[in-house]
Amino acid sequence: MTSNPLTLNNWLTLHGFVTAVAVLVYVISSHIMHQRRHPAAAIAWMLFILLVPYLALPAFLAFGSRKLPRPSVTQRPELNKLAGEDTWAVETILALGQPAPQLYNNLQVHKDGHHARDSLFQALADARVSLDVCTFILGRESLGAAIVDLLAAKARQGVRVRLLLDGMGSLMTRHPNIRQLVDAGGEFALFVPPTRSPLKGRTNLRNHRKMVIVDSGSAGARLWCGGRNLANEYFEGKSGEAPWRDLSFDLQGPMVGQASDLFSQDWAFADGQTHELVPGSVSQATPICAARPDPEGAQLVASGPDQADDTIYSIVVTAIYRSRYRIALATPYFVPESALLMALCLA
Repeated sequence: MTSNPLTLNNWLTLHGFVTAVAVLVYVISSHIMHQRRHPAAAIAWMLFILLVPYLALPAFLAFGSRKLPRPSVTQRPELNKLAGEDTWAVETILALGQPAPQLYNNLQVHKDGHHARDSLFQALADARVSLDVCTFILGRESLGAAIVDLLAAKARQGVRVRLLLDGMGSLMTRHPNIRQLVDAGGEFALFVPPTRSPLKGRTNLRNHRKMVIVDSGSAGARLWCGGRNLANEYFEGKSGEAPWRDLSFDLQGPMVGQASDLFSQDWAFADGQTHELVPGSVSQATPICAARPDPEGAQLVASGPDQADDTIYSIVVTAIYRSRYRIALATPYFVPESALLMALCLA
């Protein structure tokens, strides 16, 4: 009995079918998810799919979408302009679907890693009702272990404790033993682990937010936030080296509600639940208006694949075009896209 080898015509038919399916998946998913790609990126994906559909289709399913829509707050509270105030930044942020300015108080910008560490542990110790922590990396060393110990102690005291770690960040640097936190009654979730099915969320969707939210919704609500991961190198240094230079701060007041709602969205997404706005959330916040003279207001601007627009990028480009006297930038990564580079050159 002889086998029937795959003929050239059969192979071409199969190849054409796979190519057609891959192109349909690309077109339909881009339409449904309202993807807006740069023309060069769109052409590159199409060529990849047409030439090597067997590799391109799984690659596209895993990494092809840089934006993942979430339920968003459509209500945009209007902001009454204060006399003589230039509100272009506020108006731009509102136009991008971000929350209106909120009052805050007791702002501390940490002067160094030691100051940031003391403020972090003070915020954790002050929690009485709730304690929400999210970070990209939680180091498996003295600082990370001390944080988990304190979180577990708070959970045993009856404080609602939730810890959210990024799925990729937890692999890059092993995190401390979280079992004691769970055993103490705390909650723990990983944000899109690499082993998660691409159908449930893109494997390249990462959460780089670093926030500690204490007693959200209460009069003493407090936010600790910034660019520092919860690891020794960001606070005390590692292996005899000086700590990395980074920016972090903490504050109190109604603005904490914006951070709390953002955390709730991330937590619901990681936990596979439907997000519901909580008291003091973005849509329920009262914007600053002329009735409040000289308010100290600020806005929390979320960025990332879960936002319809490239929020931070849009604000930076707008700010550069509107600059009149001076532009100062500080960043560890400067790889300017053409629009940003043109804005800087024209300025």
